[in-house]
Amino acid sequence: MSFVFRHRVRVFSPLLLVLSGLGGCAYVTPEQPRAPALPVLAKPPPFTAADAEFVQTLNTMDLAQIALAKSATTQAGRSDIALLGATIAKDLGAVQARLAKVATAHTLSLTDKPAPAEQKRIAWVQSAHGAVFDRRYIRYFASAYARIKPALARQVATGTDPTVVAIARDVQTRLADYQAAMR
Repeated sequence: MSFVFRHRVRVFSPLLLVLSGLGGCAYVTPEQPRAPALPVLAKPPPFTAADAEFVQTLNTMDLAQIALAKSATTQAGRSDIALLGATIAKDLGAVQARLAKVATAHTLSLTDKPAPAEQKRIAWVQSAHGAVFDRRYIRYFASAYARIKPALARQVATGTDPTVVAIARDVQTRLADYQAAMR
């Protein structure tokens, strides 16, 4: 290599470094806008002991009503009671499925049969046929509705879990409709 070329390399290499360093500084990139803060995730309302007690109460009432409604389809003397029994069994069966979802979401166990006192009442109503069954069934339904009505109203008014409140409101409306249809 020639002396001139070596000399040029020595002179130009620091100059190239300075120019390349300055060349990068000539364009200043604008600062990226800051990302907005993430919204606070809304926590679901707590599942209180009152909610759990209501779910248990409604579950046992539904089991008794479903058992009697199925009996009404075959033992009723009036055809409107038999048809209403089929409707009640179907509707309250759907409510049972919704209650089961709520129970599993909150690790709550539900009974699969009515309480022993309710089983005795169910057996008493089911032992009749025709017009006697109709009277017993209507009387049982009215007394069960009177027992559950305050719990439904309380849950609708003060419940914390929106799913359970929606179930309570739905059952409240349906039971009132069934009661009106039985008269």
